[in-house]
Amino acid sequence: MNIQNYSNNQTNFKGYDARRLKALVMNTNYAGIADEVKKIGDIENFKVFLIEKNPLGFNLKSDKFELSKSHNGAWAQDTWGIVKNTLLARDNMDSKTQFWRALFNLEKNSVQVQTQEELGLNNASQYVDLLYNLPIVTKNGKEFVQVLTDDGIVELSKSVLDAELKVNVDILKNISNQCHIKGGNYFLTKGQNGEDELLIGQNELKKFSIAQLKEMFQTDNIHVIPQADYHLDLFIRPLKDKKVIVADDEMMSKLFDEGLEKVKKLILSKPQSERGQYRNVYINLATYANAIKNILGKNPYANMKDIEQTLIKSGYEPIKVPGRLFEIYGEKGDGPTQYVLKQLHNYINAIVHVNDKGETVYITNKSTLDERLGLTKEIQKETGFNLEKAFRDAVKPYVDKIYFVSGEENVIGNKLLPEYYGGIHCMTMEVPK
Repeated sequence: MNIQNYSNNQTNFKGYDARRLKALVMNTNYAGIADEVKKIGDIENFKVFLIEKNPLGFNLKSDKFELSKSHNGAWAQDTWGIVKNTLLARDNMDSKTQFWRALFNLEKNSVQVQTQEELGLNNASQYVDLLYNLPIVTKNGKEFVQVLTDDGIVELSKSVLDAELKVNVDILKNISNQCHIKGGNYFLTKGQNGEDELLIGQNELKKFSIAQLKEMFQTDNIHVIPQADYHLDLFIRPLKDKKVIVADDEMMSKLFDEGLEKVKKLILSKPQSERGQYRNVYINLATYANAIKNILGKNPYANMKDIEQTLIKSGYEPIKVPGRLFEIYGEKGDGPTQYVLKQLHNYINAIVHVNDKGETVYITNKSTLDERLGLTKEIQKETGFNLEKAFRDAVKPYVDKIYFVSGEENVIGNKLLPEYYGGIHCMTMEVPK
């Protein structure tokens, strides 16, 4: 995935609904996920930009999944976003940000840059970078950090560095969150007359006013969506013609109830001697079916019916699908408990591309939920209970092709979604054609 020099090409943003893509920017090839997406791009005619060696000569390729040490981490979608001819960036001093801006001939977004300057983002970023890059030496089995002062090099215990680093990484994270709207929490779409429209998560209004958002995204058409999860891209996904795929949690609950009945009928149709092999599947399904009802009753986030009504009032057509399954975790800090939805299964977090044939291509996360439930291909065939098929059937009138990306050893379904709360859309930033 060598990058060619596109610096003479002006990128004119055309929206994040179903559009023809020039490329996807990715920050990491962790578990071969970028390679997997590139194979899809070779078929559907878009590139994958993963820096190996650029014209400036520095190497920024990574095959590791890091969220803490790297300021922009693995979530490319939450680090950069293209708005017409400008680049929204979490950190304008970052070398990758400068490279993407030069590569696609993009300007800085003036609203965001002003906010970053007012909050002192650049100074905080430079100081954290300095701390990360201090040399470490080992003496008598203990680690020391070498700090250059006016009096020469001073060696301090590494524990001092660790404490200083932790404080300032938290400061940097707080500033970054205040001055950058992560790409997972907004979508730019096209209205009926071709004008830009912004769907934005309600939490972003804590950072920017409507007037600032209008200037930042260069549109007067702003629709605020209640938060049914940490980011919009975990529960809605715009398609073309103002149609929006919406995760219907009650539909998922009903799907599990139906699956439970189908497995029960299968068991009863078998001789007594063969029923034992299906009992664990039935128990697993019953456990999940009951858990879903319990979770939906306690979910602290917005109800999906509220999301549907908001979209309808904003002139959009919700397409309800069984698209996600989650657990709820409470994270206690100094203030009120912060709740996180742990994604066990998510088909909503997806890339949408229109290929040269005009087909709508949907690229999403391969689920491992069937495997966890013990639903073998044989059981799925006999019962007709198949989560992937249920999703395909729900989007069939609106989507021509679907790809499910997994990574090596199904790492997206087994690790990224449940442990890092994100999937393939989070890992990519769209570059419009």
